[in-house]
Amino acid sequence: MTTLTHEEIVRGLAENRQAPNGAARNAHAEALAGAAEAHGDRALFREALDNLINAYLYSSESPKILVPFARLLQEYDKDPAAFSEWETHSLFWQFKWVATAIADSPGIPLDSATGWLDEMERRYRLAGYSERPVRDAELWLAHATGDDERAERAFRSWLAAERDDMSDCEACELGGQGHYAILQGDDAGALELWQPVLEGELVCAEEPHRVLAASLLPLLRLGRTDEARSHHLRGYRMARGNDSLLPSVGRHIEFCALTGNTARGLEILAEHASHVAPLSNLDDRLAFHGGILVLLHRLRDLGHGDLPAVSYEGTPRTVSELYEVLYAGCVDIAGQFDARNGTTRVSDRFLARVVREPLAADLPLGVRTAGLPRPATPGAGAALVDAVSAPAGPGTTAATPVVFTELVARARRARDLSHPGTDALWAEVAVRLEAQPEADPLVRADLADQQALAAARHGAQDARELLTAVRDEYRALGRAERAALAELRLAGAAAQSAAAPAEIRALLRAALRSAEALDHTEPLRARRIALAELSAIRLESYLRTVETTGPDGHHDHGHHHAGDQEHGHAELAAELTAFAAARREAAPDLVAEAEEMLGRVALAQGDPERAVPLLATSAERAVAAGRPWQAVDPLVLRAGVLMSLDRTDEAE
Repeated sequence: MTTLTHEEIVRGLAENRQAPNGAARNAHAEALAGAAEAHGDRALFREALDNLINAYLYSSESPKILVPFARLLQEYDKDPAAFSEWETHSLFWQFKWVATAIADSPGIPLDSATGWLDEMERRYRLAGYSERPVRDAELWLAHATGDDERAERAFRSWLAAERDDMSDCEACELGGQGHYAILQGDDAGALELWQPVLEGELVCAEEPHRVLAASLLPLLRLGRTDEARSHHLRGYRMARGNDSLLPSVGRHIEFCALTGNTARGLEILAEHASHVAPLSNLDDRLAFHGGILVLLHRLRDLGHGDLPAVSYEGTPRTVSELYEVLYAGCVDIAGQFDARNGTTRVSDRFLARVVREPLAADLPLGVRTAGLPRPATPGAGAALVDAVSAPAGPGTTAATPVVFTELVARARRARDLSHPGTDALWAEVAVRLEAQPEADPLVRADLADQQALAAARHGAQDARELLTAVRDEYRALGRAERAALAELRLAGAAAQSAAAPAEIRALLRAALRSAEALDHTEPLRARRIALAELSAIRLESYLRTVETTGPDGHHDHGHHHAGDQEHGHAELAAELTAFAAARREAAPDLVAEAEEMLGRVALAQGDPERAVPLLATSAERAVAAGRPWQAVDPLVLRAGVLMSLDRTDEAE
């Protein structure tokens, strides 16, 4: 495999820092760290380790920061002078994250956890930093182990120690102080501490997100239901879909369960179906799944145990089935913490949480939500699942084959439009497929297609194998237009897995032949051909870039490389312009993609003025084609370009 060049690693790190938090970003960050170490540039390796630590931190895999942090600490001990002032500050700052990760990892023995805390204290003292962050970390470890006297001493020392450059921001510190007050049974005191954060006077990357979620039950217990409703509506929008905020999402689900809003709780659960999995951060898993279990326990008490919930590890689950599997997992995790900590505190709190009684009866949220079916109606969960999955008009409330057929039709329409809700719709199809009297092989093929596409998006090793199986299945079912699309995706997956240019080109030619071989009466024939053409243009540009590297994977330097790059941009622009002119009527959404690419090429050529109208036209064309979600990227990019040109009114 070709070794990444220094420039490619630097560019990859820049892109990775801007990528959405989650497993995909983490995997890319891991690969970049490996490439940087192999490259031998110690400064680059340090930068890659720092990037990897940050990627892990803002995901559900935060305990993994221990390994890259230990490597970075070794680098520092070998040559402290090689670290810049900023790098040194960052290293000491990350000690705090490590302390939290250790406390949240029951697999790390208590002696090792205490040893890391002692090491943090020693290094902070030698570096001249305040003990404030050390006492903060000591508080939570002492509390977890049931040493309440030590926890209280650490809390007082934390407050008494001076703030300095190593102290957490005030919003985070108040968040922690409020959490400690809650554990002492002081709801009113916690809310008073949190007030500057809740009112927006003090904010940071994850505050007030966390505090808004943590304030929900204290507000309910104090009878301040209007504030609780407001905090839920505002806070859930901030936390939704964020890997590192899954515990906060669990609090919002729990809030719904305890306020007569179980249907809304199920909707939030459905929105996070992909996260209902064995998370590597066991503390986050216990917190997130614990909130879900409060909802599932409440639904079972109301007689809705047979209602479809979400899948777990690829298997569709009812409310009762999901409750059993999550409950068993959480009890096991709590037991691991208890064994490490020498106390039953974690288990006791988890068990008490799950069986909490409602704190408010039918608190209106002002959110349109499908009502739960009557428990006595067989299969009544179908109406709720339909409502959760997609906007729908008047329909039946029984889980009939007709309802399922309508769901499949909506999923296919969303798929054909590349609608953002496509994955959620197919997830619901998967949940309900097994309950159908007859399994439609085409529906199963469509589900396999969706799974293969997801694997390709995430760069999974088996993506090409899955896409090949999907292509063959569609061919066997006589769906040549779907098979042609799967064949085109094979070329993209090959490029993503760094296949040889000759192989990628062969796959592109095969995909175009499949599209052109479709019957002339096939309505999608022209679109399949256009999509193959645009994909070939995009991938050929990538292949030309690959082929400018020498056998050792390094770019030629100097004017020759610059000239090749400019020639490549000009060639790509000409191809895109010709495609847009030829396909403007037949495939307007694809032309919108081509125009966005043209805008990006113009930016790469240093011509922002030419990029602005191209990006505007791309967005307008996407909206006119009935795909407004496709307009988001060119609009955001155009706004940024306008800002760089000091055209702030237009940008706004």
